[in-house]
Amino acid sequence: MIVALTGNTEHDGNHAVSDLAEELALLRVAAGNRVLLVCPEPCAYDPQLYDDLVIDASRNEERDEASLAGAAVIVALLRRADLQHPDHQDHAALLARLRAASAANPGARVLVTVAHGSEPLTPHQTGCLLVFVAQLPGARLADTLVLDHDTYHTHHSAFEADAYKTANVLCAPEVRHLYRQVFSSR
Repeated sequence: MIVALTGNTEHDGNHAVSDLAEELALLRVAAGNRVLLVCPEPCAYDPQLYDDLVIDASRNEERDEASLAGAAVIVALLRRADLQHPDHQDHAALLARLRAASAANPGARVLVTVAHGSEPLTPHQTGCLLVFVAQLPGARLADTLVLDHDTYHTHHSAFEADAYKTANVLCAPEVRHLYRQVFSSR
């Protein structure tokens, strides 16, 4: 399966997308799959040697557009700052890229998630997020991720099923929940 992650590159080069791609790939490897994490500057590789490809397609280049169009699952990671501006022009380019990918590959599942700090999203930001998702055919909102000092953590671990709580967890519960959404069968 090909999973492509993207986001708005205007703020910080979107290191959060790279970190999330790495965490999803690590969880997939821990599940026993052969996974290739494709970074924004990949070397040559043979995709047939792997069960899954997890691609950081956040650089907004032609190669990334092809990755989005060829993915079975597209994960769009928004940041709180993407929802702050009243004219919302920051995410217009991302919305256009996701629409083009959906048109090129109508069978792809599109999951939108948002990373925010320890404070929850305001009602306005939540509304902006829902409007963003509604503009993408077939897209749905995945769990929100709590991003604090460039690491994911959780306020919701008490609600996670005991089967997913172990002493050797690799990632925050929200990332594991997103992983289950990404790699679940339709």
